[in-house]
Amino acid sequence: MRTKSPREPARPAAFTFDPARILFQGRGVLAVDKPAGIPVHRGTDHPRGLAEAVDEWARTNPGRIEVEAGWPVSPLHRLDLEASGVVLLGLTREATRDVQSFFASGQVKKRYFAFVAGPVAEEATIKGKVRSKLRGVYRYVPSRIDYRRLAGDERLSLVEVSPHEGRTHQIRSLFADIGRPLAGDLRYGKPKPARQFLARFHVPCLLLHARELRLVGGISGLPELFQAPLPDEFRRVCAEKGWAVPEN
Repeated sequence: MRTKSPREPARPAAFTFDPARILFQGRGVLAVDKPAGIPVHRGTDHPRGLAEAVDEWARTNPGRIEVEAGWPVSPLHRLDLEASGVVLLGLTREATRDVQSFFASGQVKKRYFAFVAGPVAEEATIKGKVRSKLRGVYRYVPSRIDYRRLAGDERLSLVEVSPHEGRTHQIRSLFADIGRPLAGDLRYGKPKPARQFLARFHVPCLLLHARELRLVGGISGLPELFQAPLPDEFRRVCAEKGWAVPEN
């Protein structure tokens, strides 16, 4: 297990929601392609996040996003500040309750793309313990991810990752535990090579993308699968390395 470093990339001062990032809207749920560097919701260090930006945009653009009266736009799950990709937001009490029960019962599957520092096996499972807050108390809890290498060399690997739980920083922590932190990760990786990656490829932070989220068995009125397009930064790194861009 690794102790987290306080180092983090610079955070944006402001964020205006772009409705072009909406992936789906219906049955009280909004699926959004979250940009990297934006928190999902406000917190101690973040006075405003994606949920608040969407809520503000919905109130000032009536008729575009239907939010239940008296109900704030609510995140239905977590996604790292530095990560991009699919985030589900609840627009009504009923939808929020129904989808969160799916998460609680383990009926949600996620798939990510990430760049990892150094070479990795063709495919493997990583098991370990990650620091997570449960009932207000931080503790180390068991965690597991499966990954598959899509491309790579001795310096960098592009991987597809499927986590089995929804622990905070689960993917980042477990890859760091085997000596292969996400490229550019200033919290779990070594500062010098992390900064070298960020500078070489001109990216503001590590590249971790929530490509898809699947509601196993489905919820009436909602798609079973939500997908977010691959960010330009992923495409640029693949192009510079001469690797095929993952499209599925």
